[in-house]
Amino acid sequence: MDTLRYYDLDNILEHCASGRIDMHEPIEVSNQSHTMRSEMTVLKHLVVLSKSDKVSLIHILSRLRCLIKERLLKLITGNAFVRHYIDNVLKEWRLDLSASDILNDGLAKCEYIEGDLFDYGGFLKELECSQKGGASLESVEKLLKERQEKHIPLTPEYANQMKHKLNDLHGECSSCVNRVKSHSVDAMLKYKAMDPHHLQVLIDLSFKPKSAYLEFSNQFRDDNETFAVFLNEANDLDIPDNIHTIFLNYLITLNMIKKEMNYINNSLKQIIVFMNPKLETLNKLVKGFTGLDTTEVVDTVHEPVLDGDGLDESMQITDEQPSVVDTLKDKLNGITFF
Repeated sequence: MDTLRYYDLDNILEHCASGRIDMHEPIEVSNQSHTMRSEMTVLKHLVVLSKSDKVSLIHILSRLRCLIKERLLKLITGNAFVRHYIDNVLKEWRLDLSASDILNDGLAKCEYIEGDLFDYGGFLKELECSQKGGASLESVEKLLKERQEKHIPLTPEYANQMKHKLNDLHGECSSCVNRVKSHSVDAMLKYKAMDPHHLQVLIDLSFKPKSAYLEFSNQFRDDNETFAVFLNEANDLDIPDNIHTIFLNYLITLNMIKKEMNYINNSLKQIIVFMNPKLETLNKLVKGFTGLDTTEVVDTVHEPVLDGDGLDESMQITDEQPSVVDTLKDKLNGITFF
């Protein structure tokens, strides 16, 4: 069976940003021989590209948000008539602000610079850290249990070495949990901050077609028919045919990002849920240490190489869903919650 002919990433993003693709409608893709056509949502297409291009969905959606916002700002600031029409809509809403202000949101207060709204690389690093921490604690417990079952006497050197291992592990796990909490706070702040301050105006403009702009221009018709026709034709050329679709695509993109950010934040919290009992155990152990020798310790325990398996069934969000670890690994390989 022929593979499907997908848009390349730059192409589909440009089509969405320009309004040539209406993101609330399915798009059509065909096989290589053009003998079969299939419909899919824009989001599903982006997920396919996320996997094939090995980039995260949040990166793609962040790019798309920036592209559409830049296009709208350029249209508002560079097209006097579009700006006049939006000013009129703002008057209908009894709002006293400039047309370009309709795209303002709270992300600037989060010290956000246009780019990815979340760092998936950091996400993977903390996920691997939590796995390693869980596996290390299990490994130490296994070594101690085997020694106890064999009734091998505990020597001061061995005890000091194990204390060092557990103390170091406690520090690593504590740092990991603190970083994950910081990521979670950052994700939630951006989630809340990305809402446009004037959402109602953007929704209004998302169903104002080009004909509404041209109708508004009729009130500026000159008594001179020649100039009146010229003005109408000039406006027809300058106003994009699908201007309302660009506004709609911006809103749809924001909603997609918020859904993905919500999932990311929930996944970060699940990492903390997994780490908390391990950290609690380490806290009790470290508090019970006395006379910890801080001199260099020679490794005589021969701890096995970790395979990274440190997460268990308690990390599942629901019984029907795969574990958070497997899901997040898939996401970082280009698959997403969507």
